[in-house]
Amino acid sequence: MGFGKKDKFSESSSYSQYSDVFPFKSYDEILAARKRATNCKRGMAVIAALALIVLAVAFGLRGRLSSQNDPGQQGETDDPSGDESSFILPVTEAKGESDALILTYDVSAVVESASKSVVGIMAESYSNFSTGNTGSGIIISEDGYIVTNNHVISDGDNITVVLFDGSNFPAYLIGYDELTDIAVLKVETKDLTPASFGDSSEIKAGEPAIAIGNPGGLDLQGTVTAGIISATDRKITVDNNVMSLIQTDASINPGNSGGPLLDKYGRVIGVTSAKITADGYEGLGFAIPINTVRPIVEQLISDGYVSGRPLVGVSVRTVSQLAAAFYGLPRGLLVDAVAPSSSVAEAGLAPGDIITHFNGSAVKSISDVCAIRNQYKSGDTVSLSFYRSGATYDIEFELDEQKDNGSDYDF
Repeated sequence: MGFGKKDKFSESSSYSQYSDVFPFKSYDEILAARKRATNCKRGMAVIAALALIVLAVAFGLRGRLSSQNDPGQQGETDDPSGDESSFILPVTEAKGESDALILTYDVSAVVESASKSVVGIMAESYSNFSTGNTGSGIIISEDGYIVTNNHVISDGDNITVVLFDGSNFPAYLIGYDELTDIAVLKVETKDLTPASFGDSSEIKAGEPAIAIGNPGGLDLQGTVTAGIISATDRKITVDNNVMSLIQTDASINPGNSGGPLLDKYGRVIGVTSAKITADGYEGLGFAIPINTVRPIVEQLISDGYVSGRPLVGVSVRTVSQLAAAFYGLPRGLLVDAVAPSSSVAEAGLAPGDIITHFNGSAVKSISDVCAIRNQYKSGDTVSLSFYRSGATYDIEFELDEQKDNGSDYDF
């Protein structure tokens, strides 16, 4: 019964009355509407963010202005103790006046005066008729005494001294000391300009230091380098002997050996030595303190050698840990030779023995025994323990005097 009726929407004539109630939109119109809605939301978000930034800046500026106008509040802000999370490095006001840094320190007057006392040294060998070593030296007297390093002239048979003006003179050796690497020469001339000498015990780290010498040979004679005193008492082992040296960052190169290290007044405070300059490092040079050099020079001039210098009179080799374990021997120093008629030879030490202790202290290297020996002088009685054929022996003997610098023996 209902199937026979027609639906009221089935007739086209009836559809037009509903067209205004349900308007039709195309697909493009729908997409455009969605795009406009999205852009509107983004615009609102940007406006809100800008508003927040403006408010934050406004409140911050207001807070700064109020803190500047309130001295009490500002003091609380600057006080690091009031806020554990803040840390302020205070600026320390300069007190008094200080000398200019060494980088800008004018040393021209010092150099002009001191250069006349610095000489070049050439040591020639008769064996190959060539220059063996070149170095520097310091004039210490008007009548021609000159101090330099021993290693500069040690291989030379003919020594020539070249003055700052280019004139040269033959020199002969007055004396040398291997332990301190100091030698004294003499040239036959007068009216030389001796250097001024200071007191190396008074120098301090950080003070200016000036070196004058001939790095690389006489082609660069009179080269000036400057820096500071890096340290005043460096313990450095040189040829098995511990030396107390001045450390400086003034350039010390081969050829500078034997030249002066000066203070800012132009006084010699040390004798430079490239032999003990650390290879592979920059700004690391050393000089023998003038207070160490002074008594050595005086004895070399008066006696030709340093009197009272102790000598045991033996040549040795180190027994390594590996050799000791392999052969079943104690660690120590294997004796190769003993000086004839020496006190230690008369006490019973012989080649083939292994020295294990010197004056009660265990020794495993030449530097160990030299350090102990240098605490005494010739004539002092010391003890020595050595191993021989499975047994250990103890002996006592007097230290001999090292008159010939002990060049044939290790200690």
